[in-house]
Amino acid sequence: MVRVYLMSRFSLFLLASIALSMLAIGISAQTISPTSATNNKKSDKDSLELDQVVVTASHSPKALLDAPVVTRLITRHDIKVADATNIQDMLTQEIPGLEFGLAMSQETSLIMSGFGGNAVLFLVDGERMAGETMDNVDYNRMSLDNVGRIEIVKGASSALYGSNAVGGVVNIISRENDEPWTANVNSRYNTFGHEWRNGASFSFNTTKWNSQTSFQHTKIDPVNLPKAHTSEEIAIELMKKAQGLPYDESVLEDNSDISRLYGQKTYNVKERLTWHATDRLTLVGRGSYFFRTSERDTYDYHFNGYSAGLKSRYDWNYDRHFELSYAFDEYDKANFMPNGTRTHDHDYSNQQHVIHALFYNSFGRNSLLVGADYMHDYLTTYQFIDNASHSQNNFDGYAQFDWNITEKLNIMGSIRYDYFSASAQKALTERIAVVYKEPWMTFRANYASGFRAPTLKEMYMHFDMGNMGYMIIGNPDLKPEKSNNFNVAFERTNRIRNSGFWDGRYNFTLMGYCNIFDRRITTIGSTYEGKESALYWNEEGITVWGVDFCMGHIWDCGVSLRINYSWMHETGNVYFSQFTQPRSHSMTWRIGYDHRFSRHYALDAALSGRSLGKPQSGRTDVDQGYTIWKLMLQHHIWRGINLNTAIDNLFNYKPKSYYYCSPLTTGTSFSIGLSIDLDKCI
Repeated sequence: MVRVYLMSRFSLFLLASIALSMLAIGISAQTISPTSATNNKKSDKDSLELDQVVVTASHSPKALLDAPVVTRLITRHDIKVADATNIQDMLTQEIPGLEFGLAMSQETSLIMSGFGGNAVLFLVDGERMAGETMDNVDYNRMSLDNVGRIEIVKGASSALYGSNAVGGVVNIISRENDEPWTANVNSRYNTFGHEWRNGASFSFNTTKWNSQTSFQHTKIDPVNLPKAHTSEEIAIELMKKAQGLPYDESVLEDNSDISRLYGQKTYNVKERLTWHATDRLTLVGRGSYFFRTSERDTYDYHFNGYSAGLKSRYDWNYDRHFELSYAFDEYDKANFMPNGTRTHDHDYSNQQHVIHALFYNSFGRNSLLVGADYMHDYLTTYQFIDNASHSQNNFDGYAQFDWNITEKLNIMGSIRYDYFSASAQKALTERIAVVYKEPWMTFRANYASGFRAPTLKEMYMHFDMGNMGYMIIGNPDLKPEKSNNFNVAFERTNRIRNSGFWDGRYNFTLMGYCNIFDRRITTIGSTYEGKESALYWNEEGITVWGVDFCMGHIWDCGVSLRINYSWMHETGNVYFSQFTQPRSHSMTWRIGYDHRFSRHYALDAALSGRSLGKPQSGRTDVDQGYTIWKLMLQHHIWRGINLNTAIDNLFNYKPKSYYYCSPLTTGTSFSIGLSIDLDKCI
């Protein structure tokens, strides 16, 4: 009966969306002639356009075609079509080999190409974020409002970005509006968790000033997972089975670790102000505030994030500039009882102060980039002895030379030196990348070394896990994690003309890589004061082999297709570590259609999906892999009014058991959203 009810809702929802589309198409057929119809194609819609500028792979602007390392670009249009509410949704739909799950306390945990969250560096406009929860930054801080694009570089990038860039870099880059002013209000409702997301943004742009302000609020109710059973219930059914009595087989098939998803609320406010003081001097100021509550059974978690920064850029001329910036970021965590009292005097507070300087100079077709950073890292937490605080200073310097030997051949080399005061650790990392271009093919080869310095938590932690006498002990003698990444890639892009329906542009990229990871920081069994404990320690590493394949085609008629596939294999000690859920095979895809039918109506439709194979380790007893589909229809109505309707988990997939790395879905869910661009309506 429940399944019939869900399918009925699904059918009505889908028919309503399609009916709206067909109605608008019918109206448009009466108001627009075939010769005046347009395909509504814009540059930000075509993620195959390789002349788009990216910055993450080289720390300086380069066309995507010329980037020295394979860079995956998620455009603003991709973000809109995905109907993503946060960075987790966005990356999961677009990037194979990447999966978000849950860690202890139901905090979000990342795995990307075999690496955990503390080995993948997340940046917002090139700046780090403070704080971590179970070795991951708080991904809820990364609102997608006013995001222009997201750039992903897989593999070591420490030669440019230092510690934590062992497994890759994800850079979320803000959009800069060219319009005199914009104003948007939006709201979205999803049936899963009765999630409400409401937001607003405003920007203005003059000759001297550019301002962008955004606000977002999200509320998600707790979700009871329908098939979760307690260990006592499972034990009872096992006893019945052993005694030959009737028993419930579904209970025995369910080995769930999670029975309830906690509800939460978030608030996110951002401001970014740019002042073109002169033709040569530009100043950018930014600030943001983030607040999140996670509603637990006996108490609530409160999370606060504060961020501010000032950046100046001086251009001597078109081929030489200097940048100087200061960034501050703070992340606090505290637990509150129902009566409003805190469970500890102070729980967790991490502050980072970063000063950054960069000089860029080009010599004809070649260029030199030199930079230096200073970061002061401060952490206080009840997980230290006597609620102590610890801090350390990080000094680094780096240089990069971009040598364009010919129009076809480009070699880029980078080198960086880092020093960490608390652990007295030093690291020298380097990268060399080669790009060779022919009209029919682009070839890339890259070697890069990476490192991750031990964190203050890993060095000084002294925590009784669950107040049960099981201690987690830090180790000041930890060595930095090391990685060596090798990859080669072939890319082909071409334009098909004069073939009728097939006219358009296609692209495919094939990349093979090997990542040798050593001295990874994890915990090993130990004793403390005669009791069982865990000690942070450097263990042997792992080797990750893999192949990434991406194929896309955009037809002039408005139809698009993108398929991404990733194969990965790990060797070494991967169990009970940050590499607990590597999957050998994963794939994402999206079939899209966008068309303007009239002056008052355009449609963006997308059928997307992701498929993940059986994990190499972890809960292989219950996880055999899964496939989930999503249908999204975005209706552009009149001027600046956009109506989004989406069906997630289209075919009602439900996992046999719920655990930390299983898809946390209870079946098909529906969402509807409304976005209004007030500047276009007026």
